Amino acid sequence: MIDRFDRQDSVVNRIIDGSITIDSIEEFENLLQAFPNDPRLHRIFADRLLKEKSFHAAEQFRRSARLFLESGMPLQAIASKIFEWQILKPSHEESLAFHSALLESNPRDTEVQKFFTKLTYDEMISLMAKIVPDAIPAETWMVKFGDVENELCFIVSGLAEKTAYHRPENTEKVKKESEMILTEGDIFGEIYPFEWEQLSSSDIKSVTFVEVLKISKLNLIGICNEFPNLKLMIRNLYRHHTESRTQRPSKTVRKVARHQLPMQVNLKIFKDETGKPPINLGGFTDNISLAGACIVLGAKYQTGNLSGLIGKNVKIQMILPIESISLNILGTIVWSKEVTVEKKKTAIVGVQFKDMIDIDREILKDYCCGSEAEQNLIWSLWSSLMEK
Repeated sequence: MIDRFDRQDSVVNRIIDGSITIDSIEEFENLLQAFPNDPRLHRIFADRLLKEKSFHAAEQFRRSARLFLESGMPLQAIASKIFEWQILKPSHEESLAFHSALLESNPRDTEVQKFFTKLTYDEMISLMAKIVPDAIPAETWMVKFGDVENELCFIVSGLAEKTAYHRPENTEKVKKESEMILTEGDIFGEIYPFEWEQLSSSDIKSVTFVEVLKISKLNLIGICNEFPNLKLMIRNLYRHHTESRTQRPSKTVRKVARHQLPMQVNLKIFKDETGKPPINLGGFTDNISLAGACIVLGAKYQTGNLSGLIGKNVKIQMILPIESISLNILGTIVWSKEVTVEKKKTAIVGVQFKDMIDIDREILKDYCCGSEAEQNLIWSLWSSLMEK
């Protein structure tokens, strides 16, 4: 299977794929205080509020849409807006404002993300009225070889595995042609050209929880008949999809976003009582940024009343795996959580950084935002470290 589910995967990713659940609204609000600008967390919180039929879900969907646009992810912003508008029907002014923000966003360098920023207002409204969100559990067949292709699907989040086949001439036997990973921003569903009825040449199976936006072939044809320019955009989207598919290496996917690089830490927790020695713990970071970090505590920590850690002042010694230096940063624990990882209880804390000296800030910034080659080296070194 895919070499992606390492112990160091980010806390946020574990929350997204469902391996970590947040038990209460208060705990989620504490998490958002530590990472207020992560659009994925706001989206997950919105989903949680929606399940509880909370009117505040619309506000969280609206916030996640704004943050997704700021992060160059129009597709994810569209998904959040669809849910928001299902709860609260927007005014004409509100929908115009979202379209303007969509046009002004700086999308990531993928054709799917760019596709949504090129829509006219009427095209956007028509598509959003017909697009249907769908949540697919892990290890679920999404498409089987030989199925009739009748919808276009955009992957909003999660991972899927696509296995393509072909049937040589003059034989009934089917041979495997290629395997690849589909991730956020990819599409599937061979429905273009519209005039042809096509059968799937691939199996597609979810690896993690996957969210898709899907639109039926029939509905898409109707919208394209009304907006001929949209048909040209769909044609170009499929053309680029075909070209990129032939160029993409099989089974390659970036492990994490840049702000989720792993780092060993030593955590010194200061007690309130004067004269009491601090607690010294080891662990590693998840979701590190210049504002704070999630820290997975080492096995020596005996989980107990974790709420007693909130508000404690800490000193964090961070050991960079690609440098012969360490950083010492002061912070405060703003949330804590006990989770089960690999059938073992593990404690995770969220630390908000206090002011740090300029040199430490620059080192941390360079580490979090390094080049892709540097990140690959970090992951190589980290994987070796974790195997010891």
